[in-house]
Order: sequence, then structure tokens, then C-alpha cells
Amino acid sequence: MSRARALALILVTVLCGAVALPATSTAKTTKKTAKTTKAKAKPAKERNLDASFETTLSVAPGQVIQPTKAITMWVPKGVRSASEKMPTCDPARLAAEGAGACPPKSLVGEGQGTGLIITGGKPTGNETLTVTLFNGPGNTLLGLTLGTTPIPINAIVTTTVSKASGGTYGYGQMMRFAFPETLIHPQPDVTASMVSLSAHLNGKAGWLRSKSCPRKGWSLGALLTSVDGGETAIMADLACV
Repeated sequence: MSRARALALILVTVLCGAVALPATSTAKTTKKTAKTTKAKAKPAKERNLDASFETTLSVAPGQVIQPTKAITMWVPKGVRSASEKMPTCDPARLAAEGAGACPPKSLVGEGQGTGLIITGGKPTGNETLTVTLFNGPGNTLLGLTLGTTPIPINAIVTTTVSKASGGTYGYGQMMRFAFPETLIHPQPDVTASMVSLSAHLNGKAGWLRSKSCPRKGWSLGALLTSVDGGETAIMADLACV
């Protein structure tokens, strides 16, 4: 075999024996990461609160009882006064001119009561009292208290709101209804002792507000304090409207 033929045979063998390798395709896998967006909870909306308390003392005929000095009511944490957002009644004008001196939207509640009139140390009769509650300056309530018979009574009970000291039973704030001297002693030698009293803060007015509203509302602790330091527990109710 000639050299040229031998080279040709080798070339054919190489070409015929060659194996074609398939093209390798690299698949790119894109991993999509799902972004989970956590919806932000909307802040709870404040709701108006309706508040009330009522008490009647047991008094025997001819009995002389000590006059009331103050009523204190504790409200839960989260309950606040919206006094600063409401029209204000001026205490001096209220005392001098009566309820008509106050802006209509400062009216936030009402009440009524009975006072035992004691003259010269002896009971002389009962007096029907009306109470009209207005929003006052500096986060206060003004309770215009009026009576006509057997003696004229014109007094303003001022209610202050403060932080409950020592975290009293989980309450957040304390409301103190302070009875003025003009209500305790409306005339010289005359004492007016409270026999019954009911008061109602109108929820539509919204003087008290809260973001938390239990379905059945709250039953609150309240305390009636007399001038001699005696105390009587009473109940109060608070509910969203």
C-alpha cells in the first residue's frame, strides 16, 4: 500500500468513528420569591362612653345624717376625658347667670337628687335637686345644682380628673366630684345632707372616650365620702355607645 493511500484510509477511519456530542443547554431556573406583605392593623377608633351612677341612703324618720363631702369614681385604663376638644363653660358665668351662659355643646349630662335639710340640728324636710353637667376648663366637669324648697340652693359641684394613685385595682383615672360649702351649708345654721343622687354623662356628648369597648361595658367602683370621713361604696356603670 502506497503511503498516500495509507494516509487516506486513516483519515476516513477517523472521520467515520467520530461521535458527535449533543449540545449541552444550561437551563437557568429563576426562583421567584414571593414577598408577603403584612397588612398593617388599623388603629382602633375611639368611641364615646355613657357613664352613670345612682345611690340612695337609708334614712330613718327623724334621723340626722352627715352631709356628703365628695363622690369618687374610678375608670379603667384607656378611658380618657375629651374635655380639651369640647366647648367650655365658664364657672363664674355659670354661677352668676345660670345654664344659659354656657355654650350649648358644653352640656354633657344631667342628674337629680334629694337633700335632707337640717336646721338647728333637726331635720326640717327634703329638697328636690336638679343637676346639669357642663364641660369646664382644665379637664373638669361643672355640675350646676339647684333647689328651691324649703330653701333656695344654687351651687356648682366641680369634678376633677386625675391619675389613679398606685394603680388602684387596674383603674387608670379617678374622677372626684367635690361638694362645695355652698351645697353642704346653703345658709347659716342649715345643712343639706344628700339622701339620693343619680348622675348621667351622656354618651352622645362624648366627654369620656375609649378605644376598648367590652360588649357588656364596665361596672365601676365608686365611693361616697361624708364630712366626718365615713365612706359608702356605690356602683357605677360605663358603656360604649
